[in-house]
Amino acid sequence: MEFVELISAARSYLTRFDETHYPACFQAFAADCAPLFAAVEDMDPEAAAAGLIDALEKGRAQLPRRAKKRAFEEERRVLALFLAPAASLRGGAAMAFADTLCRQWNDRYPKSPFFTGTYEAIMKGFAPTIMGIPVQSFRS
Repeated sequence: MEFVELISAARSYLTRFDETHYPACFQAFAADCAPLFAAVEDMDPEAAAAGLIDALEKGRAQLPRRAKKRAFEEERRVLALFLAPAASLRGGAAMAFADTLCRQWNDRYPKSPFFTGTYEAIMKGFAPTIMGIPVQSFRS
């Protein structure tokens, strides 16, 4: 499986992006990424990142305008919520690839940036707060 196929498949995870479903979806995505990250170790991160962005653009080119916009936003979210955190867990060349991908994406699409983050930071974002102040969960 290639990154483009993996990102397309992971778009379905976005409908289940919540505290309950994200951990399982993330673990599945990270496991699927492992061989791809291993392949990136032997590549130039600049070329690999540019190739991925170009391939995603090419895939969107055949879509109708409204579907193009939706695919673009979903791909951006998958990169930020799944690919970058999976790369941060792996570290090394995978993280260099994710950082390069983020920089190139933000250069190409300055009005729709994404930023790299970690799985822990995303999971922390699900913590209940009131006006930014952590509160005890009523579900406990």
